[in-house]
Amino acid sequence: MGESSVHFHGLAPRFLDNVLEIPVYHMRGGTSTGILLSEAHLPTDLALREELIRHIMGVPLEGEVARNAQITGLGRGIPQSCKVFIVERSARDDADIQSTLAQLAPNKAAIDWSVNCGNMSAALPTFAAQVGLIALAPGTNRVRIFNTNTGVVTHALLDMPEPSNAMASATEIPGVMGQWPGVQLALLDPAGAKTGQLLPTGDGTDRIDGIDVSCVDLAVPMVIIRASDLGKTASETPEALDMDSAFKDRLQRIWIEGGLKMGLKGKSGASMTEAELAASETIPKVCIIAAPDAEEVARGANIRVRYFTPQAGHKSLAVTGGACLAACCLIPGTVGHELVQGLKDLGPVESDHVVRMANPAGLLKATIAGSSREGKIAMPSAAYERTTQILLRGHTPIYNASAALKSAYQNILKAA
Repeated sequence: MGESSVHFHGLAPRFLDNVLEIPVYHMRGGTSTGILLSEAHLPTDLALREELIRHIMGVPLEGEVARNAQITGLGRGIPQSCKVFIVERSARDDADIQSTLAQLAPNKAAIDWSVNCGNMSAALPTFAAQVGLIALAPGTNRVRIFNTNTGVVTHALLDMPEPSNAMASATEIPGVMGQWPGVQLALLDPAGAKTGQLLPTGDGTDRIDGIDVSCVDLAVPMVIIRASDLGKTASETPEALDMDSAFKDRLQRIWIEGGLKMGLKGKSGASMTEAELAASETIPKVCIIAAPDAEEVARGANIRVRYFTPQAGHKSLAVTGGACLAACCLIPGTVGHELVQGLKDLGPVESDHVVRMANPAGLLKATIAGSSREGKIAMPSAAYERTTQILLRGHTPIYNASAALKSAYQNILKAA
């Protein structure tokens, strides 16, 4: 690695008092927080990368540790704050930067490299500009982001001020207090992101565990369930749902069978087993839905939802999961289409359909561009609005780094 690839705006790996230190940005994107790293700052060996990421985030270096609170790292004990993005310039004609997500769980050493995060993606353009990967001009900028985990290109739109002025902090989203810089994110060709099909089973509904559910894959594969079929209203708190062990056991049975029916595959390309689906922290997502009540309708809601990651109830609604649910609400024959209120059906001419989803933190808005011609549904894009902020930037020490990890960085710094 040469100097131009290792040094970004004065930030580079270093040894201070014989302790390895890595440049990091701690950022919030939407309702998630995580760490952003420059590709040029990392060793090429995957095992060493994963060791470094585990040290940074405070997850176990191997195996599992029950109830780990991540007080030794920069993670925060919940899936929404266990994310690390690796960013570099893209060599693709259709992208400006390239992102790779490492999704962690607080109590596990295993790292999931198979999914993207729509919330944290809102932080990528700011990070890329800060470290010199891209240049942003005054006015509206379009940053094209290729995600290696899913193979999907996202377009981010953000407004930049004149030089030396701050970005406008005027955007609000559910689940985040206050106003912050806004970013519009549009997922291109999001249908079939993991399975290649909008309806991976070929049907709008499937019978699983004695009830009808819808398996939809737009941005992320998800199993969508009527709350009433599980004895719920979708107005419960995430904490109350997580504490209902009988409900969670049944939910797991449903997402396992749904994942099998969808033919979900792991990073190796092999079909996921029942055991892998049961332990999965990422796919399939699962949610329970209901028609909105009068108060929610007055606020503009079209559907009510409680969303799971799948292991834990989400404090709001992930944007990728929201996009998937919004798509489901527009597809005739699905449980979402049956329960949604106030939406126009897809027509033969492509148009934007705004779906507002009531969740524990407020309303999440997704805009689906779609059409239906002779029974064939097309959804070429799904857009959503997020906010972002830099929480902290600098170096983080890697205590007790292995000899192999330290040696790799000694070689990197010598080459620079």
